[in-house]
Amino acid sequence: MSSPSTEITAPAVEERLRAELIDLGVEEDAISTDAKFDALDIDSLDVADLMAMVVKEYGVEIPRSELADVTIGQLVERIVAGASS
Repeated sequence: MSSPSTEITAPAVEERLRAELIDLGVEEDAISTDAKFDALDIDSLDVADLMAMVVKEYGVEIPRSELADVTIGQLVERIVAGASS
């Protein structure tokens, strides 16, 4: 998790998610803030890995069931809001 003195910004979170999604095999041009999570070509184990990274780095837990119709942009907003609370 980030130290309290490090501000967690939406652009930084978006870039980190983008890098992780690319590592998981998602095509870079498929990743945008309005891309729905379920439309990305990743399986449930990849989603679990991604959510584990979010918990580890930002301390924010988001259940898989809540990702159904969430866009990457909305996920970024939830992480930033959760990490700063």
